[in-house]
Amino acid sequence: MNIVFASHTYMGGPFVVGSHHLAREMKRLGHRVLHMSTPLSPMHLLKYKDRDIRARLKIYRGQPEAEPDQAANSVPMSLLPWELAGPIYARTGKNWTLPRMKRLLREQGMDSVDLLLIDQPRFAGLDAIVKPAVTVYRPTDLYAQMTGDRSIAAAEAAIMARAHGLVSTSEPVLEELLPYNPALPSLLLENGVEYEHFARGGAEPEDLRAIPGPRAVYVGALDERLDLGALRKLADARPELALVVIGPYDDATAAVFAGRPNVHLLGPKKYKDVPRYLHHADVALLPLSGHAANKGRSPMKLYEYAAAGLPVVVTETPELLRREEPFLYFYRHADEFPGRVGGSDRREARPRPHPRLGRAPCLGRQSQDAA
Repeated sequence: MNIVFASHTYMGGPFVVGSHHLAREMKRLGHRVLHMSTPLSPMHLLKYKDRDIRARLKIYRGQPEAEPDQAANSVPMSLLPWELAGPIYARTGKNWTLPRMKRLLREQGMDSVDLLLIDQPRFAGLDAIVKPAVTVYRPTDLYAQMTGDRSIAAAEAAIMARAHGLVSTSEPVLEELLPYNPALPSLLLENGVEYEHFARGGAEPEDLRAIPGPRAVYVGALDERLDLGALRKLADARPELALVVIGPYDDATAAVFAGRPNVHLLGPKKYKDVPRYLHHADVALLPLSGHAANKGRSPMKLYEYAAAGLPVVVTETPELLRREEPFLYFYRHADEFPGRVGGSDRREARPRPHPRLGRAPCLGRQSQDAA
């Protein structure tokens, strides 16, 4: 088949998301796959110093080398950024961010498209340009709540009115969107993990060797959905614990942890190297903030942590409780977080540890001992 992904996250950046994995696996199955992500616009070039803008511009120009199994990777160029085009779309239904597709499809040998998968609502109306046989909307978050952008809700309503199916990664997202089109065929398909990649581990990374154990690790975005205050409480309550944070950060984030020598901001790491950091940690963390979008999260990192043999301490949400994953250890309030991470009383751990992981979230031994 000829398959097009219209995704929110570009390939080759600091984050690897579900559409990247699906595009790769569909290519391995023998399909032609084009993965494109949120368009650039001339106005984005005013922020050329931004690392992500430069990376996306290189992809637009066709400069980066693709991985052997990677699907065709594209960041298109549009007339306007969504910040200007979104309100116009909400009023008129005209989307000025949509890219020209004829050249992109021709370069991939696609004279037609069999399947269009959209997980970025800013691509509303793309189906009218691509004219696929089947369009599936695959939302991974509560986008309107995550962005606070009312025009996103209008875009999702339009996509849902025209799509042939809905595939959601969490139950709250499914429940949020189905009222737009109750008769639409739908499927709850939670995020998973590239298990063998994370189970392998590897040699201890050079920048981790100087950090003494025990180590608690967080990998991912440091945005408003992450409870930085909870991480700071943990650092203060457990000065003997090394808190290793992996992901892009700015000066404001660094200032949150100023004066705390047990906090180590290592910056972004390549996807291929992340398992090495996890296998040389003792416990993994996902402290969620009170942001409304978190109730719809289906974090892939939870399963990546678990595949590396780590127990995970995470903020309680109805969606994550529903899954009853045996490697998750929940807390409700930030004040409970340090005790949950450092709890040595296994009777307090809930749920019980998975038989393969074999331990509760108590510290003091490296994760490779249990892997």
